[in-house]
Amino acid sequence: MTVIVKNYAVVQLPVRDLEASIGWYKDALGIPFTFAYTPGDQEAWLNVGGVGLGLIRCLEVPSLNFANSRGEPQPIISLQVDNIHEAYETLKTKGADVGELVYKPQGGYSFTFRDPDGHLGNLWGGWPKEER
Repeated sequence: MTVIVKNYAVVQLPVRDLEASIGWYKDALGIPFTFAYTPGDQEAWLNVGGVGLGLIRCLEVPSLNFANSRGEPQPIISLQVDNIHEAYETLKTKGADVGELVYKPQGGYSFTFRDPDGHLGNLWGGWPKEER
């Protein structure tokens, strides 16, 4: 029998300050809880389109940063949003550490961000509706 993987079930991120990370992923990015979080818990579970995003409290948070063969930093996680321009302006207004909003032909708009633990992530606006 061959194993057939259907989908991601969970992605877990190590975090130092769980409450700050909840503030970032839940409040700044609008990702809802999968189930209730109680202050003092050692982990929080959020729901990204049916995939669990576990924020796991750790004493030592390893660097998950890496670069491609050209030395360009790569995001550890990429999330899709409906209105990339609005998301970009909202996060800038909230003082988030965001990169430049870029457009790639046939790839659409995206930008990078750093979460409270310095993990590099990416927000993507989806496939472009028309070429610019």
